[in-house]
Amino acid sequence: MIQLFTFLSFLLLILSKNVKADNQIDSQNTSAQSFITVTAPTNNIWTVNAPSLDFGSQTAAASLLSFNINASGPIYITNLSGTSTSFSLQQSVSEFTLTSGSQILPVTAFYLTVANSSDGKLVGSSAVNIFKQNGEVIRSGTSANGRMTSGAVNAQIRVDGASKVILTGSYKATISSTLISGP
Repeated sequence: MIQLFTFLSFLLLILSKNVKADNQIDSQNTSAQSFITVTAPTNNIWTVNAPSLDFGSQTAAASLLSFNINASGPIYITNLSGTSTSFSLQQSVSEFTLTSGSQILPVTAFYLTVANSSDGKLVGSSAVNIFKQNGEVIRSGTSANGRMTSGAVNAQIRVDGASKVILTGSYKATISSTLISGP
């Protein structure tokens, strides 16, 4: 109990230095206005959370393969800058490498489609090839601040099995996201 009282006393002491009243409350004044000055952080004011893209098990039945999936969820972007500064989100996907070795899946394209947000804050792009290159998948819409949620995210991977050997196994790749602020 003593530690809690000490902590509360310390907290009250800190707050009393940062919050000021315009009137002394006594028998003559029963209320006063309070003021507080808050300084917002200048870093880490943007966050991006992208969904997982899992194509699961596929059977290579032809020499040129194309697989489509729906992502596990939308893309979330949070803008805590307090402004509606325009921005775009670019993504790229690396080579797909066999998890049990160094074999590379012969991917020719990786297309990402992101639907617009329902509130107009995010404008999605359709069939952007992000394989080993940056592609704009979202740009800001109207009043693009706070926490924003894209529409549905879909992906398509194209694999060339005609001129390359495809080894059976699980492959993985990394999707990199870059948020670009400004026009």
